[in-house]
Amino acid sequence: MLQSPRDFKRQRMPGSLPVFDTVLETLIGWMAPDTALDVGTGSGKFGHMLQRAAPGCDRSGIEIEASYIERFALRELYPTLHHADVTRWWRETEGTYDLVVMGDCIEHLPKSEGLDLLNALVYRCAWLVLVVPEFIVQGAVGDMPSERHVSVWSERDLHWHDLWAWDNCRAMGLMVLRGYLPSTLSLAELVQRCNAGVLPVHDFDGLTLVRPARLRLVEHAREVSYRRA
Repeated sequence: MLQSPRDFKRQRMPGSLPVFDTVLETLIGWMAPDTALDVGTGSGKFGHMLQRAAPGCDRSGIEIEASYIERFALRELYPTLHHADVTRWWRETEGTYDLVVMGDCIEHLPKSEGLDLLNALVYRCAWLVLVVPEFIVQGAVGDMPSERHVSVWSERDLHWHDLWAWDNCRAMGLMVLRGYLPSTLSLAELVQRCNAGVLPVHDFDGLTLVRPARLRLVEHAREVSYRRA
């Protein structure tokens, strides 16, 4: 019997459901980032994914819970690790990245703060990837109120941006935004590769195939010539 998302997260906290793991790891390999930022590192799942898919990448991370830093040896995984609240961090620091990953993170922020963060990050990266649960109820875990889910996110929240793609399956969403910094890979090419490559989307157990990935491209035509594809 397959686990429910609630049972999975109860046993594996802090964690992220593996529905899009194979898809995302493949996309990271195609993006080939030299620099990457993992926002809300948790146990380091996406840091390990970056390590496998882009082994030469200079990894940075942000984590608000000090106990996770020691528990999951995060300083060994991220050469640069910020113990910080990301809603303040982006206002106080500079820095640009080829890739920013927010995996199972943005739903822990109020919607207004999350939108502020996304709008700031598209100026600082070539690619911004979100992995988000949409229907999963979660309160504080242990003595960590930061683990509460306090906002709901889906592709409906991204129409302020001009160039992005998305997929959703089994209460999880994957959203890929093209930032404003240059990349040798276009979003259209990334979407075409993904959908032609029959990349597996899995059930909550991380093993059972649901279907191949199907990224939908959203491109708002603008009368400008300087937007980098």
